Amino acid sequence: LDFENNYFIFSEISENSEFTLYSLIVEPTANVINGSQVSATYSYSSSEGYNGEGIITFTVGTRDVGDPMGPDEYGYYIFDSEDTEYPIAPVYEWIEIGPSTGLGTDLDFTDAGNGCGSTGGWYGCNTYPDDYAVVPLGFDFDFYGSTSDEITVSSNGYVSFVRNEMSSFRNYSIPGAGGPSPMVAAFWDDLKTTGNSKVLKYVPNGEDYIVIEWLDMLTYQHSDIETFQIILYNSITPTGDDEIKIQYKEFNNTTNGDYSQYTPYHGCYSTVGIENHFGSIGLEYAFDNNYPVAADSIQDQSALFITTRNTTVLTAGDVNQDGLINVQDIIMVV
Repeated sequence: LDFENNYFIFSEISENSEFTLYSLIVEPTANVINGSQVSATYSYSSSEGYNGEGIITFTVGTRDVGDPMGPDEYGYYIFDSEDTEYPIAPVYEWIEIGPSTGLGTDLDFTDAGNGCGSTGGWYGCNTYPDDYAVVPLGFDFDFYGSTSDEITVSSNGYVSFVRNEMSSFRNYSIPGAGGPSPMVAAFWDDLKTTGNSKVLKYVPNGEDYIVIEWLDMLTYQHSDIETFQIILYNSITPTGDDEIKIQYKEFNNTTNGDYSQYTPYHGCYSTVGIENHFGSIGLEYAFDNNYPVAADSIQDQSALFITTRNTTVLTAGDVNQDGLINVQDIIMVV
């Protein structure tokens, strides 16, 4: 922000009175996200030697569907493919790793839905759900300030950065206590496999990214097809955290559930978003088919980009975005 005039003199202010700065001009730069909460410090003094300071918080612009979500308390944003006025908005560019390409490695998931790895309902399930796998990344991935070199992949449409054996076929709002933390939920729902369904990983040699693809998965309630992927990038950002892209090739958000019975039939559609290790901070892009103001409805060929970068286009070498290229940028790279 640029304060074009920031020094004001008043001849007299009465005790307990209010006054207005009519000539205060604030110029936001082109990189300020609409609807952002901005805080600025101010100080005051009198001719009699009375001094003080404070903080004022105000909103810059109005946020709508063409703006990104965030930041959360940590600093994450979610940009979608309709945030076209922002230079780092994602473009849908599907990376196919299915059997036809020979690139992906099948994780051999078997998931009959409703928390079972084999056929049968919840109470008739005699086998532990075979619907998760630990996948090495091949690089260190920083998420909410913590470093992981592996992820746990679930057939139910999410990845977690801690080892866990949770099926978590019932999705919940995030951030929150439901499901494993920390988590990236691309399409967290009760999903099941058929003969055509696969969950695959692709770790290219010499590249700093990994792709996890859910191919032809079915929703447990209506057997609608879902195909989507999460791409984890080994990135350089001001906070040191890495970046994530989610892409949807076929999106059918139809699990509405039934809550009239004693044990609720899972519903709430799908959960999309991120949360930290304590389940206390995160961004919920969608839950129960509801989207916040800044979120565009997900459909086929939608893309989301999750980052702690703001909208600034980086100058080459200016890693910490302070406008200078110096030793601090080198330290951050190291």
